[in-house]
Amino acid sequence: MRTGNGQFNGAYGITVDDSNNVYVADRNNNRIQKFNSSGGYISQWGTLGTGDGQFNHPSGVATDGLWLYVAEENNNRVQKFSLTGTYVRKWGTTGTGSGQ
Repeated sequence: MRTGNGQFNGAYGITVDDSNNVYVADRNNNRIQKFNSSGGYISQWGTLGTGDGQFNHPSGVATDGLWLYVAEENNNRVQKFSLTGTYVRKWGTTGTGSGQ
């Protein structure tokens, strides 16, 4: 398994912040990894689960310059983090109705 710092098991989404740091959704390791613009590993966060800050197949990442947003395939939600990985909030649930 590829679980070490800077290793991926299903790199699935990528975004870049205003400081040119790169964030990668490491789908099968259920984490987000952060790198500098030269590709140097900075940090990571997340584990498998349904709790705040946990993931079940993160599939997409985006940033607005202040926050990082992570879309999850199996938890059917979006989570919001600071650019250092601090959990802020989440929204979405499994379902077909408005806002679900």
